[in-house]
Amino acid sequence: MILIINVLTYLIGLSWLAFGVLGIIDPEIFTESAWAALHVQITGQFGMSDIRSFGGLLTTLGLGIIYATHNSLGKKSWFSAFALLMLGLAIGRSISLYLDGLDQTLIIFAIIEYSYALILFIKSRI
Repeated sequence: MILIINVLTYLIGLSWLAFGVLGIIDPEIFTESAWAALHVQITGQFGMSDIRSFGGLLTTLGLGIIYATHNSLGKKSWFSAFALLMLGLAIGRSISLYLDGLDQTLIIFAIIEYSYALILFIKSRI
């Protein structure tokens, strides 16, 4: 069980790291691709900067999860914080689904985010 949670936690960290680096390199992937959640057109330098800074946030989140998984001694509280971040993301998406209407892609994103939160919470307890 611990091995499975550790592998899943590494995969979560790698996924956030990959999304973050991708967002830094190509910010339009978050805004104009077929699976993008934002669907906005970036028209100025500040917009590109904001999307790149969001990519930096995701990159740091991924690196933090990987670091804490690799050096887990004394880092259980980190996973509680990571789980709360994921839960906040999932709750925000759920509220949006309720207020703005159901969308299959966003439902999938919410399921992934709740799953990430649950895995990270379990990691904080073992």
